[in-house]
Amino acid sequence: MRDVDSTTPSRAVRWAAPLLGFVFALGLAACEEPAPVTPPQPHPLATVSAIPSATPVSQDPPPITEGDVTVATTNGIQIVVKRIPGAEITALQLCIKGGARDWTAADAGVGQLALSVATSGGTTTLDKDAFSKKLAALGSDLSADAAPDYAAFRATALLPQFDATFDLLADAFLHPALPANELEIQRSRQISSLRREQENPDGALSVLSNSAVFKDHPFANRPIGTEASVKALTLDSVKGYLGKLRESGRLLVVAVGDIDAAHVVEKVKGAFGTLPLGSFAESPFPALKLDKPDLQLVERKLATNYIQGVFTAPSWTSPDFPDAMVAMNILSFRLFEEVRTKRNLSYAPSARFVTSTSIGRGALYVTAVDPNKTIQVMFDEAKKLQNELVPEKDLEATKSVFLTRYLMENESTAGQAGMLANAVLLGGDFRLARSLPERIRRVTPASVQAFAKKYLGRMQVTVLGDASKIDKALFTSM
Repeated sequence: MRDVDSTTPSRAVRWAAPLLGFVFALGLAACEEPAPVTPPQPHPLATVSAIPSATPVSQDPPPITEGDVTVATTNGIQIVVKRIPGAEITALQLCIKGGARDWTAADAGVGQLALSVATSGGTTTLDKDAFSKKLAALGSDLSADAAPDYAAFRATALLPQFDATFDLLADAFLHPALPANELEIQRSRQISSLRREQENPDGALSVLSNSAVFKDHPFANRPIGTEASVKALTLDSVKGYLGKLRESGRLLVVAVGDIDAAHVVEKVKGAFGTLPLGSFAESPFPALKLDKPDLQLVERKLATNYIQGVFTAPSWTSPDFPDAMVAMNILSFRLFEEVRTKRNLSYAPSARFVTSTSIGRGALYVTAVDPNKTIQVMFDEAKKLQNELVPEKDLEATKSVFLTRYLMENESTAGQAGMLANAVLLGGDFRLARSLPERIRRVTPASVQAFAKKYLGRMQVTVLGDASKIDKALFTSM
């Protein structure tokens, strides 16, 4: 878990320190501060995936430009281009809808393995070394990963090298060589990552918590898989997974930089315009149902107890989304003050709001030698948020620091591309990214309290450590 510096911070830094960890935990890359806007309305972009798979796309709708963002559709492929005049770096993302819909417990990990081999093993026209040398000569970088909701190829490039980098990304997606030796290299790396998780208490806690929260849910099958499932994957498994992704109806292309939207659309048409629309039908994942508090105790001889409590939280499409962001920032700061600064009960208490998937959730985390006393303080602070209005000055301070960090993240074109992609894929509308700062500004003490009352409860707590130290009644009291 992310922690802050151990020195005694100033008042301003004490506000910023836990917040900074929280902002990075969001997985949110940012767009520049917009002028005030009205709440997001449904956008044509959000309905592209609803085109019936049996119906060919005979005519593309005209592009729509709002400010510096253009959205377009070609052959069922969603395209979002944000033009930033003068930007020397371009960012490109090819996102493929599906995620955990595309694997089961038996082949979990196939997504991450397939994408790793596709981007590191060369293509049918450029072997591994030639592909790497060409990418290096361009000064570009290319990566790919699988996530619970979607897979993504990502690239950054200098402006003059955008076209050549786009072509390499497209080649890796459409025509990867997938050499057997590279498959084994990437398999070994993935298994090593899984083993390191279990050796690290924080990693093991995260895995245990995920399994408990998402029991009988598709998200229980993580993109990285398990050691057993990754060992069982074959070259045919990898080929089959990648082949399944090559449907135009699954694709979203996001480009950010000093690039013309019409040019990006032509590049997309040239690379992916002949792909079949496919049979993928986008549907939401099952809602996360946590009916009552629960406790999972896992015995392990450790110097301290590792604790994480997870609860449901708003998704991107919920009007409570900005309230959750602000409320969890406030709670994170208060936990830092009460648990670490005042009582010295733990070095690393935190509160987080996870927004990197379509299923929103919040989490409280701490390591503690005295777990009962520590969790009592944390629960008391959560209840305080439910029962008392946040002082206006504290609320304004939290919003100001959050917005500063948010807008600093906007300076990166890659960050803006990631934020736009999440807004479209997880919320259905790019405007959700653009309007977020203004929605944050509109959060009130009453809306923070309403969030806390509605969501802060039915806590699913996982404890890794000494089970004999745990007061079960206390740990299931919220």
